[in-house]
Amino acid sequence: MLKNKILLKNIKNLFLIFQRDIPLLFLIIVFFSFIFLYNFYINPSQHFSYLANSFLNGKFYFLENDILKIGTDNDMVLYNNKYYWPLGPLPAIILMPFVFIFKFLNLFFYQGYLQFFLILLILLILFKINKKINFSKSDSLYLASAFLFSSMFLGVALISGSWYFAHVIVVFLILLAFLEYFNKKRYFLIGIIFGLIFLTRNTAGLGLLFFILEIFLNRKDIKDKIKNLFLLLFPFILIAGLLFFYNYLRFNNFLEQGYKLQILQNNILKTNRDYGLLNLKHLAGNIYYSIFSMPLPIFIDNLSRVFKFPFIKANYWGMSIFLTSPYLIYLFFLKFKDKISYFLLITAIFIAVPIFLYYGIGFRQFGYRYALDFFPFLFLLFIINYRNKYKLLSKNLKILIILSSLFNLYLFFTLFI
Repeated sequence: MLKNKILLKNIKNLFLIFQRDIPLLFLIIVFFSFIFLYNFYINPSQHFSYLANSFLNGKFYFLENDILKIGTDNDMVLYNNKYYWPLGPLPAIILMPFVFIFKFLNLFFYQGYLQFFLILLILLILFKINKKINFSKSDSLYLASAFLFSSMFLGVALISGSWYFAHVIVVFLILLAFLEYFNKKRYFLIGIIFGLIFLTRNTAGLGLLFFILEIFLNRKDIKDKIKNLFLLLFPFILIAGLLFFYNYLRFNNFLEQGYKLQILQNNILKTNRDYGLLNLKHLAGNIYYSIFSMPLPIFIDNLSRVFKFPFIKANYWGMSIFLTSPYLIYLFFLKFKDKISYFLLITAIFIAVPIFLYYGIGFRQFGYRYALDFFPFLFLLFIINYRNKYKLLSKNLKILIILSSLFNLYLFFTLFI
């Protein structure tokens, strides 16, 4: 009964917000309509659902019948005549009960079915985090919309293929950990969450550094520091260690996840990898596509410089985070006065380093999607310091969020040109 009252109260509050702010209502209805349509549209890249089926059958490789349904070996690993999926196993583990139930009903469970509801939960978590930072309900919803629509997250929200599904799970878990941090701050639970993040994307798991810094450099006595560090690190190490065991069971090597062995059908990516999986030579390329890359012109023919409609299109190798999330430019003008801000910035850089050294760049993407491993930290850095300086969202920032979101949606559609 109490839960129903709370739910009705939340629905009433949202209705009041939308009643006062029609542009915000329009923004959320339009974008979630597209997110619903795209996630319930049948996407052929369902590797995690097929891997979940393998797990249910006690196997770590794709079953032969499922390989035929996938239809391509791109990004897979062929080892001892078996096909494996190199990405972290957590998304497949999460999908196991859904795949089991749908299989019992003689149906297939598409990743997008779950992804849509995860995105709704991300909106709710962001709304709650923003309120914890003392934004109004309306401003909290604007900022939650900014994260979802005015960022590279829009691309993974609209595509439920396996690579993007993993990003959605990582973002959901990172934000869930921060919601816990701003609420009860149970480090044991945060350690569990980041262990699960590590089982999805290793680089995102490096975000645990923020909480280590927060514990180690706070004002509590040494006993509290040791206790909280233990509560944080013990479940993380225990869960993260499962990935190394998983690697050994597949490739007889604790450290081999399969990325060195991936079958690559893109010749550019093949050549990139020839320079090393992680190499300083990849640094400039990743920095370019994450910070400086812009949309590409569309010409009427291959000879002239005459533009044709829609004139520009998204660069599927990546685009600047300052193009997809222009509000991040505020970071250059805000003064970071507290330790938390510096912890967020240091952690974002720490996560970005191995990403920028990686050969992959993130082909076929909207924006620079690998930045989603550290984007939540930059976003929190932005909202905390914006709140400290301005208190309320300005009208201009709200307009920027709406226009940027619509421009991102336009650019997303141009990916298919």
